[in-house]
Amino acid sequence: METYAGIDLGGTYIKGGIVSHSGELLEEMQIPTEADGGPAHVLDRMALLVRNLMDAGKGRAVTGVGIGVPGQVIVDQGLLVEAPNLPCWENVYVAEEMEERLHIPAILDNDANVAALGEYSYGAGRGSTHMLMVTLGTGVGGGLILNGEVFRGASGGAGEFGHMIIKRDGARCGCGRKGCVEAYVGTQGILRLLREHLEAGEASPLAGRDPNGITPRDISEAAEKGDMTARSVLREAGEWLGVGIGSVANLLNIDRVVIGGGVAAAGALIFEPALAKVKETALKVSGSDITVLPAGLGNRAGLTGAARLAMNLRI
Repeated sequence: METYAGIDLGGTYIKGGIVSHSGELLEEMQIPTEADGGPAHVLDRMALLVRNLMDAGKGRAVTGVGIGVPGQVIVDQGLLVEAPNLPCWENVYVAEEMEERLHIPAILDNDANVAALGEYSYGAGRGSTHMLMVTLGTGVGGGLILNGEVFRGASGGAGEFGHMIIKRDGARCGCGRKGCVEAYVGTQGILRLLREHLEAGEASPLAGRDPNGITPRDISEAAEKGDMTARSVLREAGEWLGVGIGSVANLLNIDRVVIGGGVAAAGALIFEPALAKVKETALKVSGSDITVLPAGLGNRAGLTGAARLAMNLRI
C-alpha cells in the first residue's frame, strides 16, 4: 500500500502524518517548531518528524511528502517567498531542502490551499466541484477548489478570502488595509465588535473582565449561556462573513463553503447569520445551490491535504 507524508508547518508546532491513498490517517505526531532557530533548523526538524513517523509505522516507507506552509508560495519551484510568522523565512526552497534531507520527492503549497485540498478530498467538501475553504482564527484564510482542482491564480496568490474588502473605509485590518473580511471576522475583529457593544452600554457578564484576556471562545460560551450582547457580536460577525461568501458566490458560483478554525467553534451562532446573509447577498442563480458546512477534518485538514498534494494527481 502506497503511503504519503503530510507536514503542516506552523509558527508554534509542526504537525505531521502518514496518510493512505484512501485518506486514512495511519500515523500522526507533532513537535515544537522552534522557529527562532531559523529555516535550516526548522527544516531539520521537519525531516526528523517524517523519519519519526516512518519509524512509528515500523519502517513504513512513504512515496512522497507534501508540505503546507503559512506564507506566499511559488508551487512549481517549491519556493516559500515569505512567511510573516516564521522569522527570516524569505525565498526558501523548502521542497528542494526536504528532498535533500529525506531523499523523497517533496511538494510545497500554502497552508490554506492544502487544508482546502484535505477537506475537498476527505472531509466536508466531498462531492462538491467548486468549493471555498475558509479558516477562521487569528487571521482569516481561504483556499479555492475550482473544477475539482486547487486554484492558485496567476502567481500563486489566489484565495486570500480574509483580505477581500467588504466595507469601504471600514475597520483597519492587520494587513494595514481597511475593511477586510479579517477585520470583522478574525479574532481581533470579533473582539473589537465586542468592545464596541460594551462601550455602547450594553450589559454583559464579559463587561467586568480584562478585555485583553477575553477570547472568541469566551464570547461563544457567554452566548450559549444566553448573553444577548455576545449573541449580537457573533451574529454581526457572521453577517460580515456572509457578505464575503456571497460576493465569492457571485464571482465564482461555488457550490460549497467549508468553514474551519477556532472561531468556527461558535457553530450555529455564527453559521446561521452567515448563511442568511449569503442568500441575501448572492444573486439567485449563484446562491441557489450553495451550502455552508463546518470542516470535517478539524486540525488534521492541513496535514491530510498536504499528503494528498504529495499523491501528485490532478483532482
